[in-house]
Amino acid sequence: MNITEAVRNYAAVNGTISKKEVRAALNLKIDQAVYAFETLKRQGYLMRVGHGLYQFSDYVEKPGIELKDKIWKAMKISPVFTAADIAKLADSTTSYVYKRFRQFRADGYIKQHGTKRQVGTSPKKLWRLTPKGKEKSHQPNIASFQPDPLVMAAVNLNRLICSGVAIRDHKAGEQALKFVEQIKNGLEDAATS
Repeated sequence: MNITEAVRNYAAVNGTISKKEVRAALNLKIDQAVYAFETLKRQGYLMRVGHGLYQFSDYVEKPGIELKDKIWKAMKISPVFTAADIAKLADSTTSYVYKRFRQFRADGYIKQHGTKRQVGTSPKKLWRLTPKGKEKSHQPNIASFQPDPLVMAAVNLNRLICSGVAIRDHKAGEQALKFVEQIKNGLEDAATS
């Protein structure tokens, strides 16, 4: 795991963070923390919410338009379409669109809607979006990030120990022991794999 991923995991567990806090918790140099924060801000995982404070965002819009997204956009604007029509609109090949169509049909996003006859060629299958496909076509292009469970256990253990709650409160102490066991099992699994 690189430094930026470590900071992203830490931010995902803690929600609102500061550079100073992250540097201390992850033992980072100033330039390492600055680079990680700038990268995460550019990617959309961190948003500045106050002087030196940054809020973590679970859902981040993917940069750029992927070919699959272009296909969805083309299907969304065409009530009835052929694979060749979508290939032209999405700037793709017909064979790639057919490949996507097989998956979309299996998932229930599109269904066949007759054929289209053209002079000198064989009939082309017409397709249209199903209600499920129409709903899917309106969903934004987002990616969800889930922090590593081992990192979450370590951060939560750190909170309980550093705040002294694990020593003062019996239930918090038991919870800290569960985190220790989870961390131990995770490290053993990583060592054997």
